[in-house]
Amino acid sequence: MIKRLLGIAGLVMALTSAAQTFRSGGLNYCVTAVDEVAVIALTDDAGASLYHDVVIVPETVYYEDANYHVTAIADSAFFQSAVTEVQVGNQVTRIGVDAFAQADQLQSITLPIGLERVSSGMLRGTAIGSIALPDGVTQVGEGAFADCQQLRTLMLPHSLQRMEAGALDGCTNLYELYCAAPVPPQVGEQDVRGVELVVPDDNSADAYQADSVWGNFGNFSLWVADDLDVTARITDEPLDDHWQRVALGGGLGYRIYDEMGYLLALTAADHFYLQQSERPSEITIVPTNLLAQSVPVAHRPAPAPAIGDLELERTHPIITGHDGTIHVHGDNYGTWTQVYDVYGQLWYQRPSVDGVIVLPINRAYIIIVGDYVKKIWL
Repeated sequence: MIKRLLGIAGLVMALTSAAQTFRSGGLNYCVTAVDEVAVIALTDDAGASLYHDVVIVPETVYYEDANYHVTAIADSAFFQSAVTEVQVGNQVTRIGVDAFAQADQLQSITLPIGLERVSSGMLRGTAIGSIALPDGVTQVGEGAFADCQQLRTLMLPHSLQRMEAGALDGCTNLYELYCAAPVPPQVGEQDVRGVELVVPDDNSADAYQADSVWGNFGNFSLWVADDLDVTARITDEPLDDHWQRVALGGGLGYRIYDEMGYLLALTAADHFYLQQSERPSEITIVPTNLLAQSVPVAHRPAPAPAIGDLELERTHPIITGHDGTIHVHGDNYGTWTQVYDVYGQLWYQRPSVDGVIVLPINRAYIIIVGDYVKKIWL
């Protein structure tokens, strides 16, 4: 276990002094094999991280007439950086200890679909609001999400086998945790209170209830998943000459597929970034909580560099909530407003008008106004 935890750091530390390092596209790399590199820290003379704003870790990088696969992110690579959003390419299979720790402006992240382990302290002390772990992750390390005080929604995959102690410590606003594993993962003690735990079915619920941690009513309130299909309005805009930004968000999870039906990403991030190409292709975006099987609800073309005329996007209504009241303001274009809880129960439905909706407090709701979706907590 110790060797596994130190593997990336030991590899990078040993190679940094002897092997080639280079910068490309704003990231610092260390060559770790003939055709592989790891992202490493980039700091000023005082040791402060120079990484900031949106960071997209590519699948491959070209340097001095050679192509390299980006397969790892080193320990503490983005420690105390000013990054706000991160999207990690799918060639990455290893992310090191404390890789993003104390990056207190980091609000959303898309992890690679081949990731097998969430390392210790990986996102500790960040401002992450929602996160979905890809299927294939078997372990969540100690303190992985500790002190993420903005974290409200966590989606754990079918493959999860163990969550180390303290992974959720200090997540004072964690409200809902979806766990797709039919058998309760082994879990160390967690300092959480009143988190709504949603599991796949009644059989799973019985097994979780019998577990000393998962079944502790002081820690988790246990629920069984129900179907809830959501049609979300998806918009996009250019980020720069190389990437297009697709707006997701709303506190929801999404599966994103390419035109051949292959999974590109599982994410609860606010945005997904598509590399622009000369030949447009279609992607499919499916809202998910990992438990219910949703149907494809949004199709967007991956844009070419010359996008041409884009449809003028409507201004969506403003939806806020506090003290048991949902406030809806703005032009709703004659559509309907529907309010569901996260288990699929319909609480409110009528033609949209400006106004207020009074509902029970201490729970999450999904508000659908026409084709605009937002999740809020009362």
